[in-house]
Amino acid sequence: MLLLQPDDTRGLITMAEAVEATELAFRDWGKSHGLGAPRRRVHAPSGVRVSVHQGAAPSLGMTGLFTHCELVRPMAEEQVYDAIADPAYVLFDAETGALACVILGEISPAEMPDTVVMTGLRTAATSAAGTKALARAEARTVGLFGGGSQARHHLLALKAIRQIETVKVYRRNAEERRTFCEEMSQALGIEVRPVDTPREAVAGVDIVLAATNSSVPVFDGNWLEPGQHVTSIVGSNVGLVEAGFTPRKRREIDDTTLTRMDVIVVASREQVFQDRQGDLYDPIENDVISADQLLELGDVLAAGTLVRTGDQQLTLFKNNAGQGIADVAIAARVYQRARERGVGLELPVGVWSERGQMTRR
Repeated sequence: MLLLQPDDTRGLITMAEAVEATELAFRDWGKSHGLGAPRRRVHAPSGVRVSVHQGAAPSLGMTGLFTHCELVRPMAEEQVYDAIADPAYVLFDAETGALACVILGEISPAEMPDTVVMTGLRTAATSAAGTKALARAEARTVGLFGGGSQARHHLLALKAIRQIETVKVYRRNAEERRTFCEEMSQALGIEVRPVDTPREAVAGVDIVLAATNSSVPVFDGNWLEPGQHVTSIVGSNVGLVEAGFTPRKRREIDDTTLTRMDVIVVASREQVFQDRQGDLYDPIENDVISADQLLELGDVLAAGTLVRTGDQQLTLFKNNAGQGIADVAIAARVYQRARERGVGLELPVGVWSERGQMTRR
């Protein structure tokens, strides 16, 4: 069994490779729905929560899980993480069941090895896979809401799937907005410029990307223009609501955005209903949209057909929770690279047989 610590994984996978692995995992899942399960969370009274993401990526030879823990403090308009622990990936050989690898710490893209953020690589890679399936092929401009590490990873991911030339950024803090734009312009070699209002971020762009920690909608769906694609990442905080930590569910997009969409694709339909997610479950319950409108990314990729059928259509990819299939797929690629480069610590582990015999590996 190979043990990989944070320094071992730096530079082992590019964002483009992570997107490719994620697409492969979702395509596998679309062909066999037993490969994945919804993310599950447990909340301690202190506000500490632990999340577990299970999945299998048979095309990459691995199955397993990803788990992470953080101390969450809900605010009126956003969600703050006061402490974030190093996560862990556990990989098992999908053919033999043998424990193959444990990876400690977040995996970061080779292009930004020191930009480490909770579930950043997987979240951005999944958003890119959904955006690639829905946004117009000639999309070149982005309106970005957010300016943190998730936003950094997401711009890098979008650049891996489209020839992005210009990004307009809205973040509430003007100084942080300006600094983010300067940093990303230099890092990506494209125009990344701040705008003063949310409406300016939406106007005239091909892709509207919400990569925030917001708990309230970040733009008005009435502003959307024909042909635009929207990607949103805020998931669910239903556990915090039920535990009494916060009075309401999180939203990142409004009902108008949903009603205007010609196509809505989610990472997981089951996750929507398990977590009673504010951005999707509540509008379904209130007859704003119907459950039948929700397509799953895995099914879309497995079918291999275009779900956007016209350049004037409005499309939405709701990256509504991290899925274990993507975590396992990305970790499997990192494991392969580590083996090729001879990094990590080899530990003796065994496999038990039905006869109670152990084979050391």
